[in-house]
Amino acid sequence: MKKYFGTDGIRGIPQKTLEEEIVKKVCSSVEKILKPQSIALISDTRESCDLITDWIIQGFSDSVRLTNYGVLPSGAIPILINEFDEDLGIIISASHNPSEYNGIKLIGKNGSKLDDEIEIKIENEMDNILIPEKKGIFRNSLEGYKSYLDFLNNVNDIDFDKFDLVIDSANGSAYKIIEDLLVSKKAKFKMIANNPDGKNINKECGATYPFTLQKNMDIGQIGISFDGDADRLIMIDENKEVVNGDLLLTILSKYFSEKDKLNKDIVVSTVMSNYGFKIAMDKFGFNLIETPVGDKYVAEAMKKNEATLGGEQSGHIILRDYLPVGDGLLTCLLVLQAIDYFDISITEFRKNHLTEYPQKLTNIELEKSLNDEEIEFINQIALDMSIKLDLDGRYLIRNSGTEPLLRVLVEAKNLESMESFSDELLSKINNYLS
Repeated sequence: MKKYFGTDGIRGIPQKTLEEEIVKKVCSSVEKILKPQSIALISDTRESCDLITDWIIQGFSDSVRLTNYGVLPSGAIPILINEFDEDLGIIISASHNPSEYNGIKLIGKNGSKLDDEIEIKIENEMDNILIPEKKGIFRNSLEGYKSYLDFLNNVNDIDFDKFDLVIDSANGSAYKIIEDLLVSKKAKFKMIANNPDGKNINKECGATYPFTLQKNMDIGQIGISFDGDADRLIMIDENKEVVNGDLLLTILSKYFSEKDKLNKDIVVSTVMSNYGFKIAMDKFGFNLIETPVGDKYVAEAMKKNEATLGGEQSGHIILRDYLPVGDGLLTCLLVLQAIDYFDISITEFRKNHLTEYPQKLTNIELEKSLNDEEIEFINQIALDMSIKLDLDGRYLIRNSGTEPLLRVLVEAKNLESMESFSDELLSKINNYLS
């Protein structure tokens, strides 16, 4: 079991649940175990990013050179590591979490998130590690912005005149570069939630709050929304309906297959994927591999099985022929390319290929994450209910890997059964927790 690392790095509220000493000791342990000589830093738009940066610099010794490439989507890190021959990447971000949170993600020389085994070694080393007397050598650079923008510009060359786009950047790390990209593509678009002030990242906007984007769209337009560090993408179709990761994967899998880019006909997703998505993959004749929740586990399964496409319902999509991590901007460009290729609207594609089961995900706030015995007890409650009520569907109960929440997913073949089962299960769980 890991004490500090979740499914997506280390997160908390700086100077409260994310302490200065923890960040410094993580960095000192990283230096001892991985021995990097150069590190690429990027961040999102939270006001605490400068503070976290200072802690990181103090956690490394003067044997390490740290280059701050500024505010950039997290998908830029593998590009920076490769182009500037960095040994390690650190992303300062709490992704989709509220602005008061922040954290760090560690990206290895290969451009991927660190394996669980390495994270455990880092944590074990922290008990005895000493903070260096002399801090790391630090500089700022604007070179990474151009490198990442060049990468995006070279992904495809479709006719953007066919699309009328509305972009929600979540007041996060994509706010400037997505505008520069679409201007260079001569696209027709308008921006919302693109004025970060350090405190408004993800606030009633972005991939986890699509309602604001829907309100700012007209029928026939396509909505594009990112989260704070822009590693996930949620879209809105021409009928103003939400397009989650399941539909994005469905579109891309069929497109990649027709272009002979879907290696071994494998698609990787997590246990959160809708049953309707599984049916669609079966109809396409694709091999679906499921993983635990977390894009790092999707990436590991993709590497193991030599898959080129994988992702999560939450909008993390990994396209291994391009990048070893999820990148919302890259995903957006390839989805638009697929829709252009099929010469069909997203709405029509959904109607033809994906029938989603009614699904409800509820987050229950906790003071601290539940232990294995408590999770097992709650799952037994759900199992007893499913047998008694003959649930034609499924449930999934788990701790969040990024914040103190219990995530309760219920899915059924019809809306009434799903709502009824979900309401009764949540009532029983809340009674148990009270």
